[in-house]
Amino acid sequence: MNIHSSLQSSISDVSKQQLVSIKIPPNRRQEILEYLKLFGYKPEKTILQVHIIGFFNKRRLNQRELEQKTKAVKRYGGTSFLVVGRTYDPSIIDKAIKPKSKDPLKSSPGYIGYLWKVKDLDNKSPHELIPLDFTPIHLPYPDDWKMIFETKGFLIAMHVPTTFVKDKNKITRALYHIAKSGVNIKKEWSFLNDIKNLSYNNI
Repeated sequence: MNIHSSLQSSISDVSKQQLVSIKIPPNRRQEILEYLKLFGYKPEKTILQVHIIGFFNKRRLNQRELEQKTKAVKRYGGTSFLVVGRTYDPSIIDKAIKPKSKDPLKSSPGYIGYLWKVKDLDNKSPHELIPLDFTPIHLPYPDDWKMIFETKGFLIAMHVPTTFVKDKNKITRALYHIAKSGVNIKKEWSFLNDIKNLSYNNI
């Protein structure tokens, strides 16, 4: 039996989510909230999208959409839609609200659905629904967690306020540097304080 199979059999009677939760600080949910707020996230209003890793943004854009994207890039130096993190926990599939459109030309083939308090049956905000293995974009996701969940993984994306788009690159660069420092995302996210000290217009 290889290491992977051994790990799977050893957790057969234990919740995979519980295995993650005992390895992280008890305030991880609050840390996720504070992280998302860096991008202008508002619990009552923001919609988070869920995409399968490898399929994100694969849909072909029509001429009007291409023109809008070009204008956004020219004006802000980038799009207002970005990936903020990822999870490998498949439970997010059941939590996501499924898209209405069945037309493959109108949606990405890997688009699972979205998280939005207004539509959630339990009236929960998106950050309350994101699995606790959520890892900020660019930061290393633990290999042992990948082995536990056995999925391709899912990207969490959101539209950031247009007034913030021009500043998002500062956070992206900061996350790159944090990743290189060898940060362990299982531990307290003290790096959030470093990012908050950056001079940018998060609203």
